[in-house]
Amino acid sequence: MNMHEWPLTFFTTFGQMAVGAFFVLGVITMVGRTRYSANAINRICVPALYAIGPIMIAGFCLAFFHLGNPINALNVMRHISSSGLTQELVGGCIFAALGFLFAACQFFDWGSVGTRTTIAVITAIAGIGFIATMARLYMLPTIPSWNHWTTPAAFYLSAAVTGLLAIAVALTAYNWLEDSELIKKLIPSARNEDQTDAQKEEVWDLIHASLRWIGIALTVVVPLIFIVMVFNYGRPAGPNPAQFEFNMTAFVIRIGLLLVGAFIVGLILAFGGRTRRPTSSAMLWITVAYILVVIAELLGRFMFYGAVDRIGI
Repeated sequence: MNMHEWPLTFFTTFGQMAVGAFFVLGVITMVGRTRYSANAINRICVPALYAIGPIMIAGFCLAFFHLGNPINALNVMRHISSSGLTQELVGGCIFAALGFLFAACQFFDWGSVGTRTTIAVITAIAGIGFIATMARLYMLPTIPSWNHWTTPAAFYLSAAVTGLLAIAVALTAYNWLEDSELIKKLIPSARNEDQTDAQKEEVWDLIHASLRWIGIALTVVVPLIFIVMVFNYGRPAGPNPAQFEFNMTAFVIRIGLLLVGAFIVGLILAFGGRTRRPTSSAMLWITVAYILVVIAELLGRFMFYGAVDRIGI
């Protein structure tokens, strides 16, 4: 794969990860409200929310390298009605702006719960739209290997698997944040009060339940990734050879990383570990799993770009 396409690999992977993480947090928040207090939800969701921003910023910074000269970003608004690349970048900017607005509302305690929920829902919808514009950009009739339903499916599944594990890492990290002054700085409702033992137990109960359902979700998402891979690589070859030959080694490594990093750890989260407080070893395994899955998704994206088989003039 050409070096100038590396920034796109990281931008698409990190952008999808940010969307997936935000969506997972949204589900935890909405479902959690039916059983847990606002204190418990804020304790685990707000710190994780602030971690999504750097992921998105890193993706945009890497994307600038694809422009050759970062000043070229000023031309992004040209031909927005016809340029898929412009629509992708604008979609990412809208998602990022709404995400930062929601984070600011949480940090400064702006607006009512209903207002913040509305902003969060709009942000999640914008994130889904961002991935849709990203996938549509690659649905080109002149590149048969990309112009297939497996492209958007792979993008959404990448957002799911990386987002799930990113939030799993954030939840297990609460072990180090429970009594930290950082929590009080990040959460307005926690700035002037200490947690009671009952509140602490409620937070850990929510973390335990969230990790369990994240594990169950991973055991569903990972097989779907393999199914999409089978349909993608099992299709007949196009009229022209791919830009680079199919790399079987990278393919096998990707499968291995996904299995070790997501599926096995997903089973551990879903069916193992009956204690409510994640242990240090659990955090280590989940962090390693997260890193391995991100590497696997980057490998998959490298293979995606290398499969270019242009036709026509």
